[in-house]
Amino acid sequence: MNPRIVLIGGGEHARVLIEAARSMPGAHEVIGFVDPEPCEETTRRLGVPRLGGEEILVQHPGAAGVLGFAAPDARERRREAVRRLSPLVTGWARLIHAAAWVSPTATVGEGAVIMAGAVVQGGAIIGAHGIVNSGAVVEHDVVLGEHVHVGPGATVGGAARVGAMTHIGLGAAVRDHISVGADAIIGMGAVVVRDVRAGATVMGVPAR
Repeated sequence: MNPRIVLIGGGEHARVLIEAARSMPGAHEVIGFVDPEPCEETTRRLGVPRLGGEEILVQHPGAAGVLGFAAPDARERRREAVRRLSPLVTGWARLIHAAAWVSPTATVGEGAVIMAGAVVQGGAIIGAHGIVNSGAVVEHDVVLGEHVHVGPGATVGGAARVGAMTHIGLGAAVRDHISVGADAIIGMGAVVVRDVRAGATVMGVPAR
């Protein structure tokens, strides 16, 4: 199977995803990206064409989508893009970098991406369109809701629960068996040792 992929967005995050897709030869064919901007660096560096705006997706039947943009302030735009574009793509591709390790007993939702050096341990669940970024660790039996972003170098301890749309910043740590509510933001380098309510922003050591 060689699923054809279109990136939704063509900036910095998309470039990392393109290289993740290419890390496993024959697994994916990246046919291009859609973006209102030209994103010339992506085409110059990686040779991936801009296909046009989102309306062009109807001209590529059979291609799966991958969200190619990510930032703490992009969480709602990501969710809205999935709602708006799902009728125009043939599903949402999962991307797992060849240099990541994902347990065979873990579950990776549609549209989720696992970057280079990441580890996803046994029994973990990565929700749809989640991001486990470079070098991040998701320990055993963790449950991440939809659109959760675990930043580079962050660690989520065993059996922790993280609600949908939460962003865990670079190098942050969430203790095992902790519950983090939906739409929360865990600041860069924060150490979470107690439950975090939905919608909260916490930072520091320990996180408050």
